[in-house]
Amino acid sequence: MVGHTTLGTVVEWLGLTLLTARAGSVDSARPVQSVVVYDVADPPAVPAGAVVLGVGVHGEELIAELLEDLSRRKAAALIVREPVPVSPMIENTASYGGVALLGLVRGASWMQVARMLDDRHAHGDGSAGAAADALDLFEVANSLSALLNTPVTIEDVSSHIVAFSADQAHADEARKASVLGHQVPARYNDPMVEGGVFRRLYAASEPIFVPSIADGIRPRAAMPVRAGSEVMGSIWAIVDEPLSRAHATAMVEAARTAAIAMLRQRVATDASRQMRTALVSGLIDGGPEAVSAAARMRGTISGGCVLAAGIRVERTSHDAAVSAQLDRLANALRMWLHPELPDSAVAVVDETVYAVVPTYADQCLKMRQLRRLAGGFVKRAAQHDEFVMAIGKPVAGVAALGESRREADLALRVLRTTDTLSQRVAVAADLQSHILLMQLADLMANENTTLSGPIAILRAYDEQHQAALADTLHAWLDNFGDVAAAAAALHVHKNTFRYRLGRLVQIADIDLDDPEVRFQLMMQFRLAAQLFVQ
Repeated sequence: MVGHTTLGTVVEWLGLTLLTARAGSVDSARPVQSVVVYDVADPPAVPAGAVVLGVGVHGEELIAELLEDLSRRKAAALIVREPVPVSPMIENTASYGGVALLGLVRGASWMQVARMLDDRHAHGDGSAGAAADALDLFEVANSLSALLNTPVTIEDVSSHIVAFSADQAHADEARKASVLGHQVPARYNDPMVEGGVFRRLYAASEPIFVPSIADGIRPRAAMPVRAGSEVMGSIWAIVDEPLSRAHATAMVEAARTAAIAMLRQRVATDASRQMRTALVSGLIDGGPEAVSAAARMRGTISGGCVLAAGIRVERTSHDAAVSAQLDRLANALRMWLHPELPDSAVAVVDETVYAVVPTYADQCLKMRQLRRLAGGFVKRAAQHDEFVMAIGKPVAGVAALGESRREADLALRVLRTTDTLSQRVAVAADLQSHILLMQLADLMANENTTLSGPIAILRAYDEQHQAALADTLHAWLDNFGDVAAAAAALHVHKNTFRYRLGRLVQIADIDLDDPEVRFQLMMQFRLAAQLFVQ
């Protein structure tokens, strides 16, 4: 990574809001060379000058042990979740080892901190680009906060926090929750939407006064951020009364500056997104397109692996809300992978988030590492249970990346459509039987083939007599012939279940003592579920 960030800059930038120095000396001039997410179960390489995010690191002994290890590696700082047990042992270890120990406020997202630190470091303090414009917005927030002597946040039109001032001294719970979650919580946003606050705000040309919406929540002054006639977002400041003329003028000027930064950020982001999409699209296509795309990347790529991720929801291809969610997940995944896999490429292609992890001649792809990273991301970064991720097989040769993509696509489809699977991350090889069943169902659907045999007979009988015989057979098979468990699953008495079981054996003429028959029936039930999804 190229940048000129120092440890002092990091602490100054995030210190009053997210981070607190707990032990050791913060060397303000010490360069920060990288950001590393540390996993106790699978410790990554930690280069000199790294800021280490101790995800899951807690307890006096573990923190002290890690500080000693990071001291030998010449790391710059260790960040752990509050509360931090600052004991004499930890203080001495941090001081003598030269590693600053910082506490991350409870409730803050590790993903948020990683993204912010990575953006700051990757672009330094004076470069162009989307990240630099994001930093301009933080400067706007801090400057306005200093003028108004109150906390300030800048939001986009979806109420995502894009920048905030460092002053937390006068913050209320709504402001703290918004900054920590990088999103205004619905419990605070919904009353303002229902009360017409945003309609009034976006029609205004000067700051408006927003009274308190709940006990303990202070009033706000809000100003729309516009680029021409388009509303880009808004600036919010905690106040107790309407702004004075001088302060209102300052907020209007801040909105103009923020509009320029947000517009530049959008242009830079759009251009960057198009380049990433073209790169990833070429790589996952495989063949000559992948070879051509790989030539634009660093070094000579010898192969790699494709990850595919998506959302488990019914949607149309023009669902803007889901598309925006996929874009946010792609950005978050890029930042999550970057500290350990800096050459990975992530983009949304055909409504799926793809990550290509390249390998080089002197490297060996670690599937254990990919599983850990994918699992950690799905657990921490995705804010709902509908996000799933599949890992394709590692391949040798760039042209073969299309094979890895094909496996990842198949596994992702299984994860998105199979209700009986509780896992949200899977390697394609682990889902082989599910994939084969899905492909068989595809073949049947393409050839307009319907299920025949005992299950078809039972379903036809059920339609005429409402006898639930097919469900009875399914429950019996799922519970390995345990009548009590199967009856409980259907909420019927055991005797009722036994009667139905006897009837279905007669009607469908099946021998449930034959293991081959049981296998065929179980497979047909699963095929029926796949055909229903299609």
